[in-house]
Amino acid sequence: MNFTHTMNTPFGAPCTRYLKKEVRKKWERENPDHHTYVWGFDVNEAKRAENTCKALSDYDHEFPLIENGLTKEEAHGIANKLGLKRPIMYDMGYPNNNCIGCVKGGMGYWNKIRVDFPDVFARRAEQERRFNRTCIKGVFLDELDPNRGNINTEVMEDCTIACQLLTWNK
Repeated sequence: MNFTHTMNTPFGAPCTRYLKKEVRKKWERENPDHHTYVWGFDVNEAKRAENTCKALSDYDHEFPLIENGLTKEEAHGIANKLGLKRPIMYDMGYPNNNCIGCVKGGMGYWNKIRVDFPDVFARRAEQERRFNRTCIKGVFLDELDPNRGNINTEVMEDCTIACQLLTWNK
C-alpha cells in the first residue's frame, strides 16, 4: 500500500480503497460462494443503498434499517434499549464512527477534532503540508478558522415507537 502524497481525492480517500474495498475483494476471491451483504444505511439513505446495489450487482444486499423505516437515531435508541453500547465517538458528539482524524471530514468535524484530539489534528495538519494536499478542499487544517463548519449533526438516541415495541414484546 502506498498512501504517499495523497489525503483525499474526488474519488474518495485511499484508505477506503485499501482498507475496505481491496480487503473485501480479496475475501470474495478466496470465498467464491454467493454473498449477501447487510448494510447499516438508514431510511434517509435510500439513494446510497440503490447506488451500492448498482455498484455491487453480483451480490445480494439487505438494508434492515431502510426495510424497517428506521433512522440512525432510532437504531441507536433500539440498541440502547437492548443494552448495546455504541461506539464512544457517537457519545462524544460525532455523527459517525470513522477513524479519529478521518481525511473525509468537513470543517466542523476537523474543528471538533482540534479540540478533542489536538495531537491527531496537529499530525494531520503536518501531513497536509508535507504532502501539499488538503483534507478539506482548498483549506489547509493549520489555516482552518476555528469557527467554521457545523458538527451539529450528533446522533442522539431517539426511542420512538420502535423502542416501545421492544418493551411490549417482552
